[in-house]
Amino acid sequence: MKALIFGGTRFMGKYVSREFLESGYEVTIANRGTNQPEPGVKTLKIDRSVAGAVDVLKGSKFDVVIDFSAYPSAWVKEAGEVLKGNIGRYLFISSGAVYKKSNYFPLQEHYERAPNEFFFTYSDEKIKGENFLLDFSSKGYFETVSCRLPYVMGIDNYEDREGFVLSRIINDRPVLVPNGGESVKSFIYAGDVAKALMALTRAGSHVDGEAFNIAIPEGITGMGFVRICSEIVGKEAKVHFVDPSHPKLQQEGFNLRDMLFPFPDSTGYLDYRKLQNYTGFVPRYSLKDAITEFYADMIARGDTTPRRYDLEDRALALLNLKV
Repeated sequence: MKALIFGGTRFMGKYVSREFLESGYEVTIANRGTNQPEPGVKTLKIDRSVAGAVDVLKGSKFDVVIDFSAYPSAWVKEAGEVLKGNIGRYLFISSGAVYKKSNYFPLQEHYERAPNEFFFTYSDEKIKGENFLLDFSSKGYFETVSCRLPYVMGIDNYEDREGFVLSRIINDRPVLVPNGGESVKSFIYAGDVAKALMALTRAGSHVDGEAFNIAIPEGITGMGFVRICSEIVGKEAKVHFVDPSHPKLQQEGFNLRDMLFPFPDSTGYLDYRKLQNYTGFVPRYSLKDAITEFYADMIARGDTTPRRYDLEDRALALLNLKV
């Protein structure tokens, strides 16, 4: 059995590589070669931003392709044309951000899609990528599945999410929460993403052309996230609520490189049941389990210093808070 992973050397890709290797797959990673893969993985240096770079895969056969790196969506189209007829199933890593703003929750896979106000370009490209997959399925190129992920937690997370809140609690720094921290979010542990992808790889043809949310059952608010972090650290968070619409805190969309809280003030609670119904998959980790594992690792590494953000500093100044 052979698996090709586009991307695959950062964060989630490491978990997926290990999962497939341990399940007896021959794993090949195609990426720019900027990060080291897991031991035992074959590598192909392919820069998808270069037109025609994926042509080296013509004639190669794989049982499953997992695409982490397809952004923009044109990369999906190019890969599909090159791989058609030579692979069994194409798993596209999409996002819960593809759903149109809704008053009904949890968000189910058949709900309408539209670019997200906080991640407009990103979500628009994910929607287009999903549409390419549906076209591939309808043409009989290979079977396809769109995997819609919420916020992914776990060791090696290069986005400052768990570490953002944990480090501020550890160092007695204020934790600034947009509005009342009441918007509800969905989460998933990276290791459970890997197991869900394996379940979708092994599933029958009834998953072809389908989209699946991969999320824990619970929806959790921003303040819920902070409280879980407080429980893990064993110290109360110094929470201060802030209005992100203040003129001095305006920014276009949500920017992980300059933020005051690691999640936007929007609800994105995903329904997890379709994946369970189709494959039997049930996440093993709760959000607290995932953050607990991350916390133990950051303490072991001694990496507890909060990263600095200009937007957060401006908000702290508005609230007359010193750090």
